[in-house]
Amino acid sequence: MPESFSSRGVRTPFTTKTLRYARVLTGRSGRTLISLPGLSGGLGTYEMPLETLREVFDLSVHDRMLFDRLITLEKLSPELVRENARAVAVTGVGGVALAKAGITGQNEEKSARELGQLTLLYQALRQLGGADVQDMKREDLLTSDGQVRARKALNRFASAAKVANDSIINSLGEWSVQSAPVGLAIEGCEGPLRLLTFGLQKLSSEIEEWSISEQADFRFMATRVINSASATNEHAMRLLRKVDLWNGELGKVLKAWSRAKDDLQKHIDRLWWVLDGWQELIDLWRTRPMQDRVRQREIVEEIASFAPVLPVEELEQIEYEFWVDVRVNQMLWASELRKLGSGEIDADMVDRLERFRRQSA
Repeated sequence: MPESFSSRGVRTPFTTKTLRYARVLTGRSGRTLISLPGLSGGLGTYEMPLETLREVFDLSVHDRMLFDRLITLEKLSPELVRENARAVAVTGVGGVALAKAGITGQNEEKSARELGQLTLLYQALRQLGGADVQDMKREDLLTSDGQVRARKALNRFASAAKVANDSIINSLGEWSVQSAPVGLAIEGCEGPLRLLTFGLQKLSSEIEEWSISEQADFRFMATRVINSASATNEHAMRLLRKVDLWNGELGKVLKAWSRAKDDLQKHIDRLWWVLDGWQELIDLWRTRPMQDRVRQREIVEEIASFAPVLPVEELEQIEYEFWVDVRVNQMLWASELRKLGSGEIDADMVDRLERFRRQSA
């Protein structure tokens, strides 16, 4: 069981098969490490300094570019690693599919961010602008006349609240940028973290339905996935609700924005950590062949073996036993599944791994 999110590390989307489900983390000495679960079919996890990765593994072009970016990062976070991974993906070095997914994701998030910024301003106007602007529609803010009316209305609120006129507009701008990863609970305005939270619940529901007709051992495995996804979703929803509460109290938040923005960032950062590692598993489930039951079982087995475990610092006492049970079962299931990587490790790589192990002993 990882003690903290930082010791669990950040999921890192390398494309080299032996590096699947790798995570990067900062070790106790401050050195950046890479964590490799079940390398070559073994139980447990290899940890090695990130800078040794090129010496030990034959990396794809994509992974070499990603490695070059990761090695320069002074601070590791899911958001930052995701940003660097997407920057590499859109170059096309990892293949057409990866590039298309990265470009599509960028475009969709940009559209949601821009619409969310406009909607947040409109909500502020409706809550704070008084009777004079209640007839305005969101689209009016795209016109110069609408923007003039909005500014006058918000300036009246600023005067009544005894804050500088421009500070309200500036704070709304900061708020919209800072909250973009979460977005709003309005269609078209959802940020990637909100969509991932909903995707997690959908994954749980679909696997539950899939497992009904399964044999006992796979049904047991599927149940652990269902419960893990649902439990993680509950933690994520608690954070989402805290962020969304502020959208209903815009005036109160804007009056104390310097303090509120720190609280907002704390919850969003936590949400990145809670959900880290699930997007790839959701995408894997989405790619399942609808008529191939054998492949579906393999996918469920892979998800069960590598589903992210919430660390001790995130858990209530009542949750601890459940996550220990998940972790123990993962070790058992993975003993066979993790051998999928053994075919990609040749004798030379085994020699390099053994040499590294002897040197670090």
